Amino acid sequence: MATGNTKQAEKEYLARSGSSTWERWKPFSPPGTDTLRESANLLHDFSVAMLTMQPAPDDRILDLGAGAGWCSDLLGRLNRFSVAVDIAVDMLGAGRARAHPVTRGVAADMESLPFRSGVFDKALCLNAIHHVPNIPAALAEIARVLTPDGAAFFSEPGEGHAEAPTSTTATQAFGVLEQEILLGPFMRQCVAAGFTDVRVEPLSHVIPAFQLDAAQWDAWTALATSQRPRRALAKLAFAAAELLGLGKRGPLFEEALAISMVRTLRVISTHHPIVIARKAAAATGSGPRWLASIEADVPASVPRGLPVAVRVIATNRGTSPWRPDSPSNVGHVTIGVQLLDGQGRLTNKDFHRTPLPHVVASGDTVEVSFACPPPAASGSYFMKCDLVAEGVTWFEEAGSPAVSRPITIT
Repeated sequence: MATGNTKQAEKEYLARSGSSTWERWKPFSPPGTDTLRESANLLHDFSVAMLTMQPAPDDRILDLGAGAGWCSDLLGRLNRFSVAVDIAVDMLGAGRARAHPVTRGVAADMESLPFRSGVFDKALCLNAIHHVPNIPAALAEIARVLTPDGAAFFSEPGEGHAEAPTSTTATQAFGVLEQEILLGPFMRQCVAAGFTDVRVEPLSHVIPAFQLDAAQWDAWTALATSQRPRRALAKLAFAAAELLGLGKRGPLFEEALAISMVRTLRVISTHHPIVIARKAAAATGSGPRWLASIEADVPASVPRGLPVAVRVIATNRGTSPWRPDSPSNVGHVTIGVQLLDGQGRLTNKDFHRTPLPHVVASGDTVEVSFACPPPAASGSYFMKCDLVAEGVTWFEEAGSPAVSRPITIT
């Protein structure tokens, strides 16, 4: 079928294929069906995307080629904000009929997205861009609508997909476009579109977030396709090193194991490419996100019924700024006070909260004085002061030390 007609075929696909039930249930099996393998692969790719991209609660995520919005459905259940985009209006309609309706949907062509530049933080494209006739144009549009430090995640069918029985059947029966995504050319297309850091995930089926850039992938490919005579010469060199005592760790074994692993994993990556493309270079190192050093002043005793004057000085030792509020109401940082009895046993984990006065950048210090309500009964207590990333974690539970101070209510 001519390329110009495949877009119309995509718009008509749902009605002609009779797959509306699957689209409403995807990625899980509709009643009376067995989609275990396909469902597991879809859930795997979604999990890898989440572990690799780590979308923040306030990120705006573009769900590309969304179909009936199963990714947006799962993102919503993870308290993430997304907009589903698909070329077919009836696919988006099927999304509104899901058990968890997808209500933010836009019917649009990936080659010409109807959004302003720089409005999305992340883009998610699972098994969709291989249907697009002009992939370079689509990649350029995706890069355009992302923020300067935005990132796009792609999981696509790779080498051999166009000739696979399911693909030839879909092409013949419905006229849709089925292409194979070849890693080397696709990564170079991403760079040409404006992404500066493009990496393949060769171990995504085992270790998410192990990545190779284009040059490393080419080297991986060269190693995987190397022939025995060349490797035999290398083994002779390894053997000589062993005789001279230079190969204490057994390079012959390591070389054999390495070539076996490289070939196995390259086949997986070649047939199922998973790529993350960033507009800015990825951070080379990272530390704890929620980490603080805390000082706290609490009076030794307070008459029963009077408020407790507390002063907390906290320095942000983590990698993320502490924000006093957030659009999603998740992840903003407050000062939390836990109440412990005289033996140091927790009696009220959410005894009191106090907001921060302003954003505290990494390395900055904030001082906050506040009146805390007293324990109801007289006696000996401890007040534990910590920071809380609301809806995420107490800093102490993320490895940051909290501070406890004794207090007596007289």
